[in-house]
Amino acid sequence: MSLRRILIVDSDHSTIRRLCGLLRPLPAEIMVAGSRSDAMELCLRGPFSLCLIAHGLIDGNGLPLLKEVVWGRGAVVGVLMSRHADLRVIQQALDSGYSHVVQQPLDLRQLKPPLQRVFGSEVECLSFEQENGFPCTSTNSELPDLRSIASLSLAQIRHSLSVADLIRVIRSVDYPFSGKERLEYFDRDTLERVVCLVRRWSQQRLATGPWENTAEFPEDDQRYIMSTEPSTGPTGHRVSA
Repeated sequence: MSLRRILIVDSDHSTIRRLCGLLRPLPAEIMVAGSRSDAMELCLRGPFSLCLIAHGLIDGNGLPLLKEVVWGRGAVVGVLMSRHADLRVIQQALDSGYSHVVQQPLDLRQLKPPLQRVFGSEVECLSFEQENGFPCTSTNSELPDLRSIASLSLAQIRHSLSVADLIRVIRSVDYPFSGKERLEYFDRDTLERVVCLVRRWSQQRLATGPWENTAEFPEDDQRYIMSTEPSTGPTGHRVSA
């Protein structure tokens, strides 16, 4: 069997690093493009078995890439990685030939089904555990405690925790938030804001510092949690966690 080829198209270096770390044990050649133009150039060199394409790229929309330059060059499994994986984006992706749509920031376990489709049982050698120091979501896993929530950084909340992890944080404490039963229908931005509030509430409960003093929070953090109520209600589309 000829060596299979994987194409990663993403402008975010941390995502590329995580994906390469996950995929490296597979018997495949991994090629990386940081933009639409780079991807178009790489696609001229031959077909790919698997394409992982980010929706937002530094030089435009990545969604049409699969149909424009990859499709028709051999069998390919296409995965769209999107921060806004609502019903409209999912339908556009399916119409463009993608077989899977996953939410960004990536929970690596979302990639297991498309990887199994290409590599079969060889996927069992991969480690899908998160490397961010926060427990992965599992129905049997222990809920995060106040101290682990209080120690979360804004970067972890924005870029490392999956949607499922954000929901688990909110539901793990008795923070007075009335929408806990509908969290799966909230968009990611709303969930991140609520987790920022839960983190601050956890810090106050632990009395780890003078958290009432706004100087203790970076300016970006202050802007991020300014609203105490979610600004976006249910979207009508259940986010896959």
